[in-house]
Amino acid sequence: MKKIMLLLLLSVVTLNNNSLFVHAKENQKNDLMKIVNGFMPSNALLVSPKKPFSTQPIQLYDFNHDGQKEIIFTFEIKAKKQPAPSQYGVIILKKDETDWQKVWETKIQGVELDYSGLADITGDGTEEYLFGVTIGAAMGSELEVIQWMDHSFKKIAEVPYHKLEFVNGNHKLGLAVWQMYIGDSYLVDVLKWNGEKMVYDEGLYSKYYPIIKKFYKDKISEMDAWFYWYCLADAQIKANKLKEASNSIKKGILLAKKLPMPDVVQDFNDLKERLENKKK
Repeated sequence: MKKIMLLLLLSVVTLNNNSLFVHAKENQKNDLMKIVNGFMPSNALLVSPKKPFSTQPIQLYDFNHDGQKEIIFTFEIKAKKQPAPSQYGVIILKKDETDWQKVWETKIQGVELDYSGLADITGDGTEEYLFGVTIGAAMGSELEVIQWMDHSFKKIAEVPYHKLEFVNGNHKLGLAVWQMYIGDSYLVDVLKWNGEKMVYDEGLYSKYYPIIKKFYKDKISEMDAWFYWYCLADAQIKANKLKEASNSIKKGILLAKKLPMPDVVQDFNDLKERLENKKK
């Protein structure tokens, strides 16, 4: 009997604790919404990004490590005339001794909020804020990298992309940037922060290359198209897979000559020249 009473008592305590936790979480959410609503632009609505998956429109992060997290929120202002592009924006709020202040705002016109997240791009131990908006299917997306430095925020990089992935390197995080070439083929670069700007990094590219290779091998198995061979050869040159690049160029030239497409053949010849220069 005592054992049953003890179990009942523990169940009641657990339920009460869970209720208090849920209530506290709900209160925090309501408090955040009150703060955010005070800075929300006219006719704007909170919006979640497409990536990272399940990211909420309101994020918290302590950029200056003072124990008080800043508030980051993303929003959409729909165009008055549809289907014109919307404006997608982000505002970062920082609390001084008593009040919240807006310390950063940016807006980009586009069709979708593609990315809103945090990552330590510079390798300084503090994460940067990354804000990416899709401009259009053909034009792709534009990524802004925002850094907290010297008691303020500033944009340190703009990166156009169609697809974007992270590559883990030594002390710094790289960005694999896929730019549309033709249809569903892409030219890929891997960028890393060099202290001043985002630059191409050969070491990270070689690390990321197996993902690019698999992508194109899968595509070629479905359709043996010259543009897949072109993009694969470009990737192989960048990854120092010179023999493989030479074979890819030969296959691409054969396909281009069959069509016939002399301009494309010249593009492959330009690739071949790049390849020869890298061998020197």
